[in-house]
Amino acid sequence: MTLKAYTIEEVIGAVGVAALPGEKLTVMVGDTVRVHLSVDYMGPAIDGAVWVAIGRQNLGFAEDFVPDAPVPVHFNQSFDWITYPIVVDIPIWDRPGTDYDMYAKIMGVPGPDIFTDILLNIIDVLGAVEFRNFTIDSYEKI
Repeated sequence: MTLKAYTIEEVIGAVGVAALPGEKLTVMVGDTVRVHLSVDYMGPAIDGAVWVAIGRQNLGFAEDFVPDAPVPVHFNQSFDWITYPIVVDIPIWDRPGTDYDMYAKIMGVPGPDIFTDILLNIIDVLGAVEFRNFTIDSYEKI
């Protein structure tokens, strides 16, 4: 029997790290942020798409990180409210920084796009691995 030791990075990478709305999530360049959304729908059967963006809210919303494509969604005809869970993956390819914001929208449905509130200052992106102060501190005969 062999015992394998795992680093904390391997464990976190395997199980993921979650944050509730409003909490800060710290990720590394190269990670993927999985966003879990839900919406209640009642009405005729329709198709649409969900878009989630991570960026910064200034005069407008600057989208720094986005999914590879809008995520298609289908809403079945219903006379009662039905909750639909939606999952969107957003790759974090570059642009290390702090205090990124996030919003989501449903588009391609009748009427205007449906927007979530913008969550402010919720994601920090760490850049490439960095080292400093690497020195030989001493040496001795043993």
